[in-house]
Amino acid sequence: MKFSEKNVRDIRKVLNNHAIARAADGGIKMSAAVLGMATEIGVDRKTLKDFIEGTVAKPSSATMKKFDSWRSRHIVSTDNSGQPKAVAEDPRDKEIAELKHLITIKDQQWESLRLKYVETRHQLEAIESVDPAHAEKYQAVHPENSYWMQNSDAYIKVYTHNDSLVDAMRMFTIPVPNLVERMALVEGESHDEWRIRLEKITDERKQLVINLADQIAALYETCGFPDHYVGVDVVTSKRHIG
Repeated sequence: MKFSEKNVRDIRKVLNNHAIARAADGGIKMSAAVLGMATEIGVDRKTLKDFIEGTVAKPSSATMKKFDSWRSRHIVSTDNSGQPKAVAEDPRDKEIAELKHLITIKDQQWESLRLKYVETRHQLEAIESVDPAHAEKYQAVHPENSYWMQNSDAYIKVYTHNDSLVDAMRMFTIPVPNLVERMALVEGESHDEWRIRLEKITDERKQLVINLADQIAALYETCGFPDHYVGVDVVTSKRHIG
């Protein structure tokens, strides 16, 4: 297909008017409008820019065919004032817009379904966590051992928290029922000597608990925990709740 000088001028005028209209309507620079058009046409930006500005009088026949094909779908003319008129709509634009709208609706439906699933799962976990049949899954204390959760000599409390230590959430508590279960008097030992020995052993056992707590803290610090920090506290009390 041959393009006369008049054809070339007409195509250049249409492309230039469309670039001006696109820049004005979109509130963008002329260079950005040209880049968008070049992408649609299938040429590089410099080729289109040089043609519109007249730097290249007549591009190759293949390039001109691309320009002419694009012009047939995007016609921009000018009125007597010289201002660009509206661009003729591509009949495919309506179909594209409908498909985009359908995708948006599907995305919204999917997100709504996902949120319902998350909410239902949380409700199920809340119910299961107090059900003895799921005690192993949720590490719930067996009723036979629940006494020690309030009547032990020491506890290691492990919980998650945020930066400000607000809203701490318990993960688990390790009870140590007796730091020293029994300690009989040795032959020739006075009561005061027995008491001193008991305090010494008790302190040693407390240190064992503290060492274990430090190891648990180091474990979570090394391995991490999703979206939270892990705190580990040692509590020594005959009665402890929490």
